[in-house]
Amino acid sequence: MDATSLRLLAFVHPVWMVASIVLALSTASLGLRIRRQRAAGRVVSPGLRRRHLHLGKLAIAVAAAGFALGPVSMGLLRDRAVFDSFHGILGIVVTGLFLWTGHSGRALARGDAEARGLHRAVAGSAIATALLSAVAGFTLLP
Repeated sequence: MDATSLRLLAFVHPVWMVASIVLALSTASLGLRIRRQRAAGRVVSPGLRRRHLHLGKLAIAVAAAGFALGPVSMGLLRDRAVFDSFHGILGIVVTGLFLWTGHSGRALARGDAEARGLHRAVAGSAIATALLSAVAGFTLLP
Protein backbone atom coordinates (compact mmCIF):
# COMPACT_ATOMS: atom_id res chain seq x y z
CA MET A 1 0.00 0.00 0.00
CA ASP A 2 1.36 3.43 -0.88
CA ALA A 3 2.04 6.22 1.62
CA THR A 4 -0.97 8.31 0.55
CA SER A 5 -3.38 5.42 1.12
CA LEU A 6 -1.87 4.70 4.55
CA ARG A 7 -2.17 8.37 5.47
CA LEU A 8 -5.83 8.43 4.44
CA LEU A 9 -6.57 5.21 6.34
CA ALA A 10 -4.99 6.75 9.43
CA PHE A 11 -7.87 9.27 9.47
CA VAL A 12 -10.52 6.53 9.82
CA HIS A 13 -10.09 6.33 13.61
CA PRO A 14 -10.36 10.10 14.26
CA VAL A 15 -13.39 10.48 11.99
CA TRP A 16 -15.02 7.41 13.55
CA MET A 17 -14.49 8.78 17.03
CA VAL A 18 -15.91 12.19 16.15
CA ALA A 19 -19.01 10.32 14.94
CA SER A 20 -19.17 8.44 18.26
CA ILE A 21 -19.02 11.72 20.19
CA VAL A 22 -21.84 13.14 18.06
CA LEU A 23 -23.91 10.01 18.77
CA ALA A 24 -23.16 10.28 22.49
CA LEU A 25 -24.17 13.96 22.56
CA SER A 26 -27.39 13.14 20.71
CA THR A 27 -28.10 10.38 23.22
CA ALA A 28 -27.40 12.76 26.10
CA SER A 29 -29.79 15.28 24.61
CA LEU A 30 -32.56 12.67 24.61
CA GLY A 31 -31.65 11.71 28.18
CA LEU A 32 -31.91 15.33 29.28
CA ARG A 33 -35.36 15.54 27.66
CA ILE A 34 -36.37 12.50 29.69
CA ARG A 35 -35.02 14.12 32.84
CA ARG A 36 -36.84 17.41 32.19
CA GLN A 37 -40.13 15.58 31.59
CA ARG A 38 -39.71 13.56 34.77
CA ALA A 39 -38.79 16.71 36.77
CA ALA A 40 -41.90 18.47 35.46
CA GLY A 41 -44.02 15.59 36.70
CA ARG A 42 -44.96 14.45 33.20
CA VAL A 43 -44.98 10.84 32.09
CA VAL A 44 -42.03 10.06 29.85
CA SER A 45 -43.23 8.77 26.51
CA PRO A 46 -42.17 5.22 25.70
CA GLY A 47 -41.04 6.43 22.25
CA LEU A 48 -38.58 8.91 23.74
CA ARG A 49 -37.24 6.30 26.12
CA ARG A 50 -36.93 3.78 23.25
CA ARG A 51 -35.03 6.30 21.07
CA HIS A 52 -32.68 7.09 23.97
CA LEU A 53 -31.99 3.40 24.59
CA HIS A 54 -31.47 2.62 20.91
CA LEU A 55 -29.17 5.57 20.26
CA GLY A 56 -27.30 4.90 23.51
CA LYS A 57 -26.58 1.31 22.54
CA LEU A 58 -25.41 2.47 19.12
CA ALA A 59 -23.19 5.19 20.61
CA ILE A 60 -21.54 2.71 22.99
CA ALA A 61 -20.99 0.16 20.21
CA VAL A 62 -19.51 2.79 17.88
CA ALA A 63 -17.23 4.13 20.65
CA ALA A 64 -16.05 0.61 21.56
CA ALA A 65 -15.33 -0.23 17.92
CA GLY A 66 -13.49 3.07 17.56
CA PHE A 67 -11.41 2.21 20.61
CA ALA A 68 -10.33 -0.99 18.84
CA LEU A 69 -9.43 1.02 15.73
CA GLY A 70 -7.02 3.24 17.70
CA PRO A 71 -4.29 0.64 18.28
CA VAL A 72 -4.69 -0.61 14.71
CA SER A 73 -4.17 2.92 13.43
CA MET A 74 -1.15 3.56 15.64
CA GLY A 75 0.56 0.19 15.36
CA LEU A 76 -0.18 -0.97 11.84
CA LEU A 77 -0.81 2.18 9.84
CA ARG A 78 1.65 4.56 11.46
CA ASP A 79 4.21 2.27 13.07
CA ARG A 80 3.95 4.04 16.44
CA ALA A 81 3.74 2.64 19.95
CA VAL A 82 0.22 1.68 20.97
CA PHE A 83 -1.11 3.37 24.14
CA ASP A 84 2.14 5.29 24.54
CA SER A 85 0.38 8.67 24.75
CA PHE A 86 -1.98 10.63 26.95
CA HIS A 87 -4.62 10.13 24.25
CA GLY A 88 -4.18 6.35 24.39
CA ILE A 89 -4.55 6.26 28.16
CA LEU A 90 -7.64 8.49 27.95
CA GLY A 91 -9.04 6.11 25.34
CA ILE A 92 -8.94 3.29 27.87
CA VAL A 93 -10.67 5.48 30.47
CA VAL A 94 -13.30 6.69 27.97
CA THR A 95 -14.11 3.15 26.89
CA GLY A 96 -14.54 2.06 30.50
CA LEU A 97 -16.80 5.03 31.21
CA PHE A 98 -18.96 4.34 28.15
CA LEU A 99 -19.30 0.69 29.13
CA TRP A 100 -20.22 1.73 32.67
CA THR A 101 -22.78 4.14 31.23
CA GLY A 102 -24.31 1.25 29.31
CA HIS A 103 -24.34 -0.96 32.40
CA SER A 104 -26.07 1.67 34.53
CA GLY A 105 -28.47 2.40 31.67
CA ARG A 106 -29.38 -1.28 31.51
CA ALA A 107 -30.13 -1.20 35.24
CA LEU A 108 -32.39 1.82 34.69
CA ALA A 109 -34.17 0.13 31.79
CA ARG A 110 -34.85 -2.84 34.07
CA GLY A 111 -36.50 -0.59 36.64
CA ASP A 112 -33.68 0.23 39.07
CA ALA A 113 -34.44 3.91 39.73
CA GLU A 114 -31.47 4.12 42.12
CA ALA A 115 -29.13 3.84 39.10
CA ARG A 116 -30.44 7.14 37.67
CA GLY A 117 -27.92 9.43 39.42
CA LEU A 118 -25.01 7.12 38.67
CA HIS A 119 -26.05 6.84 35.02
CA ARG A 120 -26.25 10.61 34.65
CA ALA A 121 -22.84 11.17 36.30
CA VAL A 122 -21.03 8.43 34.41
CA ALA A 123 -22.55 9.43 31.06
CA GLY A 124 -21.49 13.05 31.60
CA SER A 125 -18.01 11.93 32.61
CA ALA A 126 -17.75 9.67 29.56
CA ILE A 127 -18.64 12.48 27.17
CA ALA A 128 -16.39 15.03 28.90
CA THR A 129 -13.46 12.62 28.91
CA ALA A 130 -14.12 11.71 25.26
CA LEU A 131 -13.92 15.40 24.35
CA LEU A 132 -10.65 15.73 26.29
CA SER A 133 -9.33 12.65 24.53
CA ALA A 134 -10.24 14.15 21.16
CA VAL A 135 -8.26 17.28 21.96
CA ALA A 136 -5.31 15.18 23.19
CA GLY A 137 -5.47 13.21 19.94
CA PHE A 138 -4.85 16.31 17.81
CA THR A 139 -1.11 15.91 18.36
CA LEU A 140 -1.26 12.39 16.91
CA LEU A 141 -3.00 13.24 13.65
CA PRO A 142 -1.01 12.16 10.60
